[in-house]
Amino acid sequence: MALGPAVRREFESSRLISSLTAGAVVSVTVVIVSVSLGTLIFGGRLQPFLSQGLALMLFSGVLITLVTSLTSSYSGMVGTPQERVAPILAVMAAAIVTQLGDSVSEEVLFLTVVCAILCAALANGVFLTLLGIFRLGALIRFIPYPVIGGFLAGTGWLLVVGSVGVMTGLHIDPEHLHDLVQGHRPGQWIAGIAFGLALIYGTHRFHKSWILPAILVSGISAFYLVLVVQGISADDARSAGWLLGPFPESEPWKPLTVRAITEAQWSVIWLQAGHFGSILLITVISVLLNSGAMELIAKRDIDLNRELKVAGGANLLLGAGGGTVGFHSLSVTRLGFQIGSDSRLIGIIASVTCAIMLFAGSDVLSYLPRCILGGLLFFLGAHFLIDWVYESWFRLTKSDYFVVIAILGVVASFGYLMGVVVGIIACVVLFLINYASVNVVKHALSGSHQHSNVDRPTRHFRFLQEHGDKLQIFKLQGYIFFGTANGLLEDVRLRLNQADKERLEYMLLDFSAVTGIDSSSVLSFIKMAQLAEQKQFTLVFSSYSKSIERLLRKESFHKLDADVFRSFASLDYALEWCENAVLEKNELPISEYDSVTLKEQLGEEVAERINLDTLLGYFERLELDPGSVLIEEGAAADDLFLIESGQVTAKLEFDGGEHRLRTMRAGAVVGELGMILEEPRTATVVADRTTVAYRLTREALRKMESEQPSVAMAFHHFLTRLISERLANTNQTVKLLLD
Repeated sequence: MALGPAVRREFESSRLISSLTAGAVVSVTVVIVSVSLGTLIFGGRLQPFLSQGLALMLFSGVLITLVTSLTSSYSGMVGTPQERVAPILAVMAAAIVTQLGDSVSEEVLFLTVVCAILCAALANGVFLTLLGIFRLGALIRFIPYPVIGGFLAGTGWLLVVGSVGVMTGLHIDPEHLHDLVQGHRPGQWIAGIAFGLALIYGTHRFHKSWILPAILVSGISAFYLVLVVQGISADDARSAGWLLGPFPESEPWKPLTVRAITEAQWSVIWLQAGHFGSILLITVISVLLNSGAMELIAKRDIDLNRELKVAGGANLLLGAGGGTVGFHSLSVTRLGFQIGSDSRLIGIIASVTCAIMLFAGSDVLSYLPRCILGGLLFFLGAHFLIDWVYESWFRLTKSDYFVVIAILGVVASFGYLMGVVVGIIACVVLFLINYASVNVVKHALSGSHQHSNVDRPTRHFRFLQEHGDKLQIFKLQGYIFFGTANGLLEDVRLRLNQADKERLEYMLLDFSAVTGIDSSSVLSFIKMAQLAEQKQFTLVFSSYSKSIERLLRKESFHKLDADVFRSFASLDYALEWCENAVLEKNELPISEYDSVTLKEQLGEEVAERINLDTLLGYFERLELDPGSVLIEEGAAADDLFLIESGQVTAKLEFDGGEHRLRTMRAGAVVGELGMILEEPRTATVVADRTTVAYRLTREALRKMESEQPSVAMAFHHFLTRLISERLANTNQTVKLLLD
């Protein structure tokens, strides 16, 4: 059977050499990291079961490296048992030991801890898989950066503290601190920290892909060289606590049986729900951050939602098989990339190596120095602390840095679970502070600058221009909650107190760009309505959604007096109503021109002294019934119209409905731009009610220009001034929107 191109590419000689090299280096790192994390988790009273605990970690290494390598969208991705989660698992294991005390046997204690670990893996698997299926990878963007930093710094602290326990074989707590300075203990943790510092210096100084595994191998070699020089046997070093073990005789590793699972104390496991939640949070953050960072390093797209499903599937397998939480490792994946390979063989080789170490048993693992394993944990924890305690000082604002340190302090003082609680509170507080600083008013305009799509007689238009401050328009945006709604209320009050403007008669709030409001924000709108009643202005809402309408109806907005509150489906119709109300209040009724002849209307607008009868002689008088089409979309623009009485509306028709472009009443000019530009009509104009219009064709205009040039010039001047006023108003509105 022929091999596919992707498989053949993996076995090309030039690629195969780099893949095998990267696989060997990564394998050493994955095995030692897995053993180090297992030693961290299975300490204290769980020490007699360390060999089984290490087997569990190596089994996890077998599965997570293999599944991640074979299914990730990035071929060089490597997953490992996770150093970011292991400290929480260690804390959870210690909590189970404390809660059970001496009420159960050591074996039942161990089984309970293992079952809690596999429950964490299964919960992780379900949660990550669902996030990937529903394409919720972007959720990471909703967690503030300093909160993520605080969690990772807390993880670093737990790793550093746990590393000392691995070096010495002690459970580190206030009661056992004095044991650190007795016997061989000082030498053990001093040697481990020295090795950790060597890792920190080497990786920061040389920036080479091989430096980490080289220092690990060199450290183990140096340790045994010291033993040889001092004449100390491996058994003596193991008895003194320098090596892992001695391990009690135990059966080879095998998956958990049903009997073993039933013996676990599940009532205590359910009490660890808070730790499970912490693990879920850290896992989601880490998978997405690691995948996103690798995307930048490798300079290629990585499907974050697919990576969530990959990690979820792997954790489901781990939980079902009795393994621990694992997912994508940025440091190990980057290690393979820097060696020059992005092959799936890297993870496969690491998986095979973990399997060999798993079935080799505790005899091989018992030769690993505790100071090397603890030093590696110290290095991993210190890396987080350096990044988030030292380097973040220079890249974060002081308030963000304070959040990082606060979460770290809580984790160090009260545990990771309390740190997560503080982190969630910090998320909420940061959101409120940051979102409250966003101005919910996108644009603030007066009636002088924003007009409805209604063409009005010039006298009416100019009045609205001169007295536009009677109408204030706030175009709102985003999600409105109590903080931003209160800011909006203050903006309304500020406008009411502006002495340099006319008295406010109408306050129009447009919700077309609002995504939603919470119930607490309605209180501010109630206060606005009360203010409107006190100050005698009308509150007008437009374009709000059904959900906002439901909230307003619950507060009986629909029952408010019409002089206090009005609502409209669109901003355009709300503006039209406000303009009509302003004109009516100032004795400029919108129907006043219906009884005025066109000749009288033109007398107010045409400045030149010309014979208007002569001008109108070139027009054709039309009487339109309601629904009659004056202009049809797509037709040739061979004429323009002057409206003497009635009303017409320009509409743009589309699938399922129509949109009002402009409504034109007595005194309006219709179709002039199309005629001047000689372009097809762009909209349909229909009579809304009985309408009288005067039509001027292009042929009649040319005849006027030939026979009555002074009259034609006066008419052209009238059109030019009308178009210029519209353009000037549009420019002013655009300028205000851009400021």
